[in-house]
Amino acid sequence: MDRNKILYNIQRNEIVSIKLPNPIDLQITGINKLDIFKKKVPQTGGDCIEVKTTKALITYLNEHFTYATNFREKEVFNEFTATYPTERLAILKTVIIDGQFGVAENGSVWINDSNFPNRLIPFITEVLVLCLNSEQIVSDMHEAYIKINNDITGFGVFMSGPSKTSDIEQHLVYGAHGAKKLIVIIYHENVVE
Repeated sequence: MDRNKILYNIQRNEIVSIKLPNPIDLQITGINKLDIFKKKVPQTGGDCIEVKTTKALITYLNEHFTYATNFREKEVFNEFTATYPTERLAILKTVIIDGQFGVAENGSVWINDSNFPNRLIPFITEVLVLCLNSEQIVSDMHEAYIKINNDITGFGVFMSGPSKTSDIEQHLVYGAHGAKKLIVIIYHENVVE
């Protein structure tokens, strides 16, 4: 087929416009965003734990992640920012970071570098623990991008499940290029004990 015939066929091809479906509005349908989020996190390979209060969150972290590097603590954050050389990041085994918000439709958590001092940290650790306020869960990615509103500190990422890859034999491997395990701990900030 010559060039002119190809161009002629392209020009006469009419593209039919198809309207995109409206995003599901969880507020209208009465579906609980928290319930959906808790179901989606395990579907991506992560673990989802729910505690009642902020105080219960601190207790849970102290009991289950004694040796973790906890960037929720300002002293730890400041120490890493001021004195920690990049090459020593490889010794981080378990890291605790606050998530800014979660996305119900896919179980992802938005984090940006206002909550961790080096952008390698969420990817170089073996276990990533993300703490998330239950009131900070949005319905879908449309709402998530509105919430971000290009207002990031320099680096931000949606984390969804542990790092994974699958080869042509369909053998799923976790931790191929990031954390081997992702744990999301949801807490209820306004619940009084």
